[in-house]
Amino acid sequence: MVQHAEATGGNAAATPGPARPLWFTLTAWVLTLAGLAISVYLTVTHYNEGALVCSTSKTVDCHSVTTSEYSELFGIPLPLLGLAFFVGFAVLITPPALRSASPLWRWARLGSVCVGVLFVVYLVTAELAILHKICLWCTGVHVITILLFILVLVDEFRRIGQTD
Repeated sequence: MVQHAEATGGNAAATPGPARPLWFTLTAWVLTLAGLAISVYLTVTHYNEGALVCSTSKTVDCHSVTTSEYSELFGIPLPLLGLAFFVGFAVLITPPALRSASPLWRWARLGSVCVGVLFVVYLVTAELAILHKICLWCTGVHVITILLFILVLVDEFRRIGQTD
């Protein structure tokens, strides 16, 4: 008995994955662009402290947060890391990446938002537990990162039972 198998050519991107609802794509792009805009602003203010606009009170003090020792990680300004995160995530939600049948894109999206949420936990802990101050701009980035995390998880749960 002879068995026949179809050759796919090894091109996983040739067969598109399941389509995502329009709300997923639009929400992901709006959040990513908002996070990117805030990260660009915070990067500018890191190098030009005079550009920082934020109210100051006992608890809300962007200047104290953005100039603290926790505003850099291994000498890299955290706004640059945020900028890299949102640029990278923008690549992960481009139409070719969303249509790709390769699970690598899905894992990259999931992995990036998981790392993002871990950074949020670290930064919120530093702000509240150590500095006893919060930055409203930073909080905006934190909220956006958590919303992207939820969005990616919803997409993954939506795909349960579907095959790649």
